[in-house]
Amino acid sequence: MKSRKEPSELTTNRFSFALPLALSLALMTGGTVHAEEAETIPLSRDEVVRMKLVFQAARRAGLRDGNSVPATVINSPEHSAQAIALYSGTLTRWHRVPGDAVSAGQPIATLSSPGLMAVEESWLKAHHDLEQARYEFDRDNELFKEGIIAKQRLQQTRRRLQQVEFTLASHRQQLTRAGFTDTELAQLTSGKRQPGEYPIKSPAAGKLSERLFNAGQAVSANTPVATLQADSELWLEAAVPAVLAASLEIGDRLQLTDTDGTAILKYKNAAVNPTTQMVDIMAALEQSQTALPGQTLMLTLPPLARGVLVPAEAVTHSGNATTIYVRSENGIEARAVALLPMGNNYLATGGISPGEELVVEGAALLKGIQLGLGGTE
Repeated sequence: MKSRKEPSELTTNRFSFALPLALSLALMTGGTVHAEEAETIPLSRDEVVRMKLVFQAARRAGLRDGNSVPATVINSPEHSAQAIALYSGTLTRWHRVPGDAVSAGQPIATLSSPGLMAVEESWLKAHHDLEQARYEFDRDNELFKEGIIAKQRLQQTRRRLQQVEFTLASHRQQLTRAGFTDTELAQLTSGKRQPGEYPIKSPAAGKLSERLFNAGQAVSANTPVATLQADSELWLEAAVPAVLAASLEIGDRLQLTDTDGTAILKYKNAAVNPTTQMVDIMAALEQSQTALPGQTLMLTLPPLARGVLVPAEAVTHSGNATTIYVRSENGIEARAVALLPMGNNYLATGGISPGEELVVEGAALLKGIQLGLGGTE
């Protein structure tokens, strides 16, 4: 016995095979698909009632009617969401627990780092050397003015001062990059700060969401030690079929499938994954959300083209041909139109106008009448 296909599998198969064909038809007609000459099935009002046909007015496809894809909530890639230890060492203590609100630059953990201690020692030595070099330059400058030493001697002393200033600036840059403030550098210089203690600080305001190490564990250089839910905007990342991604442009507004939320497309990969035929995109959520990083939301993409939404229930299939049934003055018109799959429904770029009434229940019966398989009795 053949296994029964799940609805999601059937939808995927329909999408995979029908979409390229429909797109090709649309492209060959310059983006507009026209209906073939309609065939009228003559039906009186009483016959329509007796057949229990149900109609639905056609409408233009909107933002919510496109294909939906799963998207993962992420922190904005434009802001760091991880606290990173730039130096190796042992994590000695945590200052915050998961869930705590933290401000940008606030210490959340302390690391004991021999590597940092070596940089601090170099900083202190360069600071002492600078004081000595300045003293020697001031002294030689006065001696030169009095004619006691030659200009060459003063130039050598000046070069020595410049070299020490450069060395000190280099070490200062290393410590500043590690998160040291001017106050902390002053404490280090005055001996009021414990050498080798590295404060790991929050890179942004938000909440501490996860601690990746326990106190007492060794940490390698350039390793994340904590993740944060930053107060900056949340983004979505998703993989989109290449045929759908082709029509997306940076700045497009995308609709969340299950809420009124929207997102602005910020990034679209210029290359297609050769294995999956998917394109990676990222979009920034516009409104404040209760979603958390790592959560999966459904994202609805804009329709591939302007057109009329055709419910799947209104479509009958015969090979690659698709037919819809439209109420007319003399009964029902059977129109063969080319349709683009769009979500669980279809998009018609021609052959049907907004406001016309489509048969959404009873289309299979009408098809049978067309084929001579039954009547209206």
